[in-house]
Formats: sequence, C-alpha cells, structure tokens
Amino acid sequence: MRRFLLLFTNELKLFRTAIPVHLVAVFQPTMMFLLMSVILVHPTFDMYLTQPTTPEGQALAVAMDEVGSPIGEPYIRVHLVENTQPESGQRQVVSVETWEDDSTAVQRFGLIDSNMVKNFRNRLTAAALGVWNENLREQAIMVVERPWLPRDVPYLVYFGMAMLPISAAVGASILGGILTAQDFESDMVLEARLSPVQEALILGARITRLTLFGILGAGCTLLALGWITGYWPASPWQVLLMLLPVAIIYGCVGIIAGLRFQRTIPSFLVGLVASMIGWLLGSAFGLAGGFSSAYEWISRLTPNTHAVELIFPQYFGAQVGNPLVSTIVLVGMVLLIAVLTGGIYRRKVLRQG
Repeated sequence: MRRFLLLFTNELKLFRTAIPVHLVAVFQPTMMFLLMSVILVHPTFDMYLTQPTTPEGQALAVAMDEVGSPIGEPYIRVHLVENTQPESGQRQVVSVETWEDDSTAVQRFGLIDSNMVKNFRNRLTAAALGVWNENLREQAIMVVERPWLPRDVPYLVYFGMAMLPISAAVGASILGGILTAQDFESDMVLEARLSPVQEALILGARITRLTLFGILGAGCTLLALGWITGYWPASPWQVLLMLLPVAIIYGCVGIIAGLRFQRTIPSFLVGLVASMIGWLLGSAFGLAGGFSSAYEWISRLTPNTHAVELIFPQYFGAQVGNPLVSTIVLVGMVLLIAVLTGGIYRRKVLRQG
C-alpha cells in the first residue's frame, strides 16, 4: 500500500508538467454544456398574434394559451400586437385573415431558420387543432394524457445529465493518452522497465489518478447543470459513484492509445474521438429505447448508455432499463479493459527492456 501511495502521489505531481492540458480535459465538457445551454430551444416560445377582431381570431388566441404540457410549462407565450408583419425583435407574427371567404391563420416569418420555422409552425398547428376540436363539441376527439413523470423536466436537464459520462470520459481518456505518450517521448518509460515494482501497482496508480480527474470533470458539469436549471440529483455522491466505471474504462482507453502510438498528438486524438463516439452512440440526445432498434443495440455496447440509465432516476424520479444489468455490464467492461490494458502494457513496456 505504501508503494502504491508513493506512485499515486507522484502521478498527482505530474499535474504541474501539463497544467493547460489538465484544465482543458477537466473543464472542456462543462464549457460545452454551458454553450449548448444557450443554443438549445426552450419549450416556451414567444409568439406574436395580431390583435384579433373576429371570433375566429379570439378562439385562436385562447387555443394558443392552452397549448402545452399538462405537467409543465406552456409551449406558447402569446403577445398581442397591432402589426401583421414581423418587426424588430419578432421572429414571426400570426394574423387571422379572410381568404376566399374563409378565416385563415397566416404566419409570417421575419427570420428564416428551418428548425425554428418548424417549431413555430408546429405550435400554430397545435393551436389550430385545438380550435377545430372545440368546434366539434360533442363529436370532438377525447384525448386522455397520462404523463409518465410527475412533472415535466426541461430537455436541458436530460442533455446535461447525458453529458456527465462524457465529462468523466474526456478527462480520463485525454490525460491517459497524453501522459502515457509522454513517458515514451521523454524516455521515462525506462524507469518502469527497470523498476522492481509490479506493473499492477504502476498501472493502478495511473488509472486511479485518471479516474480522479475524470470524476472531477463530471462534478464540474454536475454543478453547472444544477446552477443553470435548478435541478439537482437526489444524491450527487451516488451519481459520481455511478460514473466511476466510465472514468476507469476511458482512462484505460487513453493508456492503450498512448502505449500503441507513443506520441502525444495521436494519443490525444484517439482519447477525444473515443469519448465523443461513446457519447454520440450512448444516449447523448435521448434514451436509446426511443430511437431505432439498430441504434439501441449499438448504444448498449457503450458504457455511456448504461451510465445514463443508472443516473436517470436521480433526476427524473423514474427508472429506465434494468439497473442490475447495467451494473453488471459496466463492471464487466471495467474488468475486460483492465486486463487488456495490462496485457498491452507488458508487451509495449516490459518486454522491450
């Protein structure tokens, strides 16, 4: 244990040799989340409606106020205006006009953005369907909504939660690749070849250090998510504990990249790309079960999806997937990658001495 602590202490001191790299590895995912929190669409849109002068226009205004989730925020915030054309600060204006003796809702846009136009048109369509359904009276279609969750949670919360695994992965994989490659570039690997210390202790100290920095990165994202959205996990410590396998796995991926390429830039790129691919394929933008069966199957080969499903109840109060299966898969991945890392380390370091 004393040797392990000495090795671990030495690993921590290596922070001083590459301070900018450590800062990027730890804070880059958090900065990415902060940037995306500004870009992602909010569920409630400001929609401008020309002051209604007809019963149909008044009915549309009422229907627009009613569009939304039964357990969350409204999807439309109506602003009544006098103009029929978008002015400064207005993305669109809706006006009810008479076209060929029929009342028609006309939506004029001041900013053409395909995604935003789609969102605005969807909201107007929902309001129009509400008016139509109200006019049907006893023939109206009865829609019974049964929410899955007790309250509607903003999508930004899910996006931030899904970024927790990549926050742990980036910090561990990038540092693992760079530090291991630097050992070869500076010939520090000779010390490992001549050292009487078992390779398990050397690798264990490095993996522990990488895991620590990975969890530190995830903790920064967790704090940013709570600060921006006001949503906090039921137990932050349990969330960080669930991310430990992810940090270990990607830390080993980084070490393997460093052992294989023995150069800083390629090792850095492998760690970064592996983290990004694991995130994109690992329920980054929604639960894997909500996409195609092919995506779900591939997604379950990554540690990210299993981590997301374990963390999900902490934020949403509902269970998804099978926690026992996800735990077994993550532990199995840790054991497999640890054995693989040890084998490559012996071949690339010890047997070349």
